[in-house]
Amino acid sequence: MSRKSQQDARSGRRLRVRLILTGLALVAALAGAWGLINVKAIATYNEGTRTLSTNVRQVQNPQADPASIKALQDQAEHLFAEVERPGPLILPQTRHAAEANRAANAALTSRTERLFKKQKADKARDRQNGSNKSSSSGLTKQQEAEVEDLLRRNQQQNEPSSSPTPSGQASNNKGQGKNIKPW
Repeated sequence: MSRKSQQDARSGRRLRVRLILTGLALVAALAGAWGLINVKAIATYNEGTRTLSTNVRQVQNPQADPASIKALQDQAEHLFAEVERPGPLILPQTRHAAEANRAANAALTSRTERLFKKQKADKARDRQNGSNKSSSSGLTKQQEAEVEDLLRRNQQQNEPSSSPTPSGQASNNKGQGKNIKPW
């Protein structure tokens, strides 16, 4: 075999090895990209699930702020939509779980919207009936009565007596202020 044919054979083998290595590197890069897409999708799914869980707890709280609940629902919706964005590139179980949580978030959103509309209607009705005093203070009627009774008793204790002192002079209230408690 001539020297030239040996060099041609070597260069042909080197070319094949280079092509094979390039193909393997490309497959490895695609597999890595696919893995990163799935890792990011799972992390986003977990964040969306935490947001949804927080939102469920907020909805159960009667003093929760409707604006913050709406913001959490919008955030969860955005996160689940972001999980589904890569489509067929993400793992099926991640996609199905994100779809299920997105549906749960949509159901929670419609439920809370109905609840807030009902609360607004109840508040408007209470204002029309004149019973807004008890609902705005956050106290029950019994608690309000107790507070009013305590205020009346406190006011009676604070009023200075108009009867003269035994010496005939009006009493000075210097010593009385020590026993009266403002609360």
